[in-house]
Amino acid sequence: MEAESKSNNLTRNPALLSAKDCSVSLGGNRILAGVTLEVKPGALHALIGPNGGGKTTLIRCIMGGMPHLGEIRFRFQKDGRIGYVPQLLEFDHALPITVGDFITIMLKDKPIFIGKGKRIRKQAVETLKLTESDHLIDRLIGGLSGGELRRVLLAQALIPLPELLILDEAASNVDEFGARIFEDLLLRLREEYNLTILMVSHDLTMIRRTASWVTGINQTVTFDGSTQKFCNLEKFSVLFDEAAFAAIQQQG
Repeated sequence: MEAESKSNNLTRNPALLSAKDCSVSLGGNRILAGVTLEVKPGALHALIGPNGGGKTTLIRCIMGGMPHLGEIRFRFQKDGRIGYVPQLLEFDHALPITVGDFITIMLKDKPIFIGKGKRIRKQAVETLKLTESDHLIDRLIGGLSGGELRRVLLAQALIPLPELLILDEAASNVDEFGARIFEDLLLRLREEYNLTILMVSHDLTMIRRTASWVTGINQTVTFDGSTQKFCNLEKFSVLFDEAAFAAIQQQG
């Protein structure tokens, strides 16, 4: 397993991101309780757990959008940029915005209606090539399939190339073909750019194929170890409550 071949080296490196004793309570309800984890440089680190287990809350804490107790630290080596691909993108599907327009907004300071120009369009094409979606440049955003939209969102998260890429269920509701394309893209980005990726996912198969490290979260950390150790678990239900695990088995 390629992902596993790097795990031994990763464990010896200082963490790019570390969370220590992170806790969050909202309206008297405990969301996170003493979560501690480390994300090593160059890792593809998966977060797994049941719905409501606190994974997205932890991501919000990491991105500075959620008050919390505990400590979150970064050890960036470059500009410290974080790229983010959300689980859902809410927008009016009737808006006449092309993929090229969407990427151009990220590439230029002037309003899009002033025009793109050949240089900006070339940059947009090169950016979309990173996720093998340059052929979509003139398609309307609202007309994309789920897998196509995920790849475009991944492209915009790479402008400019971040030190840490965070994916919140970025391959959910995508068919098997689209999911495999997305997996291949993540592995290539990690290999070619040594990109550190923190990925929230429910897809056990995707995690087995791509992740170098896995952390299970159900309010607190229920598992933390290499993908090999994760694959050797006798019961994945230790990561979830029994009902949540049964639901995932039915989906798979």
